[in-house]
Amino acid sequence: MKTCYLFHGDDNYSSFQKVHRWQQAFEEKFGDMNVEIFEGKDLSAAQFNEAISTLPFLSEKKMVIIRNFFKDAPADELKAAADHLEKIDENCIVIFLERQKADARTALFKRIKKSGNVEEFPLMERYELAQWIANEIKNNNITALSSKIINQLAETVGPDLWQMQQEIEKLGLYAQSGNPITEETIDSLVSPNPETTIFKLTDYLATKQAERSIKTLQTLLDKGESIIQVLFMIIRHFRILIQIQDCLANNVDRKEIARKIKQHPFAVQNGIKQVQNFSAETLANIYEQLLKIDIAMKSGKIKMSTTDQTELQLTLERFILELCN
Repeated sequence: MKTCYLFHGDDNYSSFQKVHRWQQAFEEKFGDMNVEIFEGKDLSAAQFNEAISTLPFLSEKKMVIIRNFFKDAPADELKAAADHLEKIDENCIVIFLERQKADARTALFKRIKKSGNVEEFPLMERYELAQWIANEIKNNNITALSSKIINQLAETVGPDLWQMQQEIEKLGLYAQSGNPITEETIDSLVSPNPETTIFKLTDYLATKQAERSIKTLQTLLDKGESIIQVLFMIIRHFRILIQIQDCLANNVDRKEIARKIKQHPFAVQNGIKQVQNFSAETLANIYEQLLKIDIAMKSGKIKMSTTDQTELQLTLERFILELCN
């Protein structure tokens, strides 16, 4: 067994769960007195050196878990910690756990990769997410759901497994009372992820469903998103669609599109389906109209205050109605 590990990536739910399982298994065998946990922002290289070089207490092994060291520690501390790696006691297991992707250019990353083990946890692809949902539904004693409902749940929440786990637990409590889980149940009980809701709003715009478009906009506001943030999300989404459309016109494949525009394949897959509903001219026109709204808001032509943003909301609703007509 190697003595040093780095778990990192955008799917921090899976990485955190893996470390949690390792910690539980370790404590069952060696006890919790030989587990040390540090937060990266509070850990100096000197403390790191002390933790990894001291012997276990009345045990064969010790475990040192360091959270978000790459993200929160100063650059000089990262470099100093890299120099200390060779001093890890053979009876010590060191785990670096990051809630996002670690910088592979750092000396610490390179040292761990050379002498330890680096595992990245990217966000799940659509088929992986559907399988994960099916397994969690079984673990929560929910009667097996149809693939259609599972896909609806995946589209509503997206690849955020922290939120998905909470939504599945919520559905489990609902099902305990003998209630069937239907498409209507997902719509009414599951809190939509803002980005997936923007996808839904765009679908309604493409098919000129004005009432559903405005209702979806209101759903975002009811969930606590500010109308300004919603506008920015819509602008960003249509900018991504324009980029995807341009890539498709140049015969760029899906994986390369994701790399080129720096978006997850999950979002690119949905985007590819959506751009088929818009011509290049229509997308350009929509984007231009959204930018005009943005400029009007920032220049004061749309009257707003911290307590009253009604005029911006009415402007967005008018934009939706005009587009759907």
